[in-house]
Amino acid sequence: MIKIDENTPTSDLLSLKENTFIECDNGISGMIKNIDVETTDLFWLFTFMLENGFEIEIRKIKNVC
Repeated sequence: MIKIDENTPTSDLLSLKENTFIECDNGISGMIKNIDVETTDLFWLFTFMLENGFEIEIRKIKNVC
């Protein structure tokens, strides 16, 4: 089981694959069925759809120099 939250490095979130068991701070957990990654100039939005019907959303602010 891999625990994820807003403090999880973006590279770690990008490396997650389907059929991986994940859990977040609010107690939602399950096997990843699908991953949607949206990106803008300001942030990444990761949506992990789980086999049990739940979703975990993680928003990561991009570091802008």
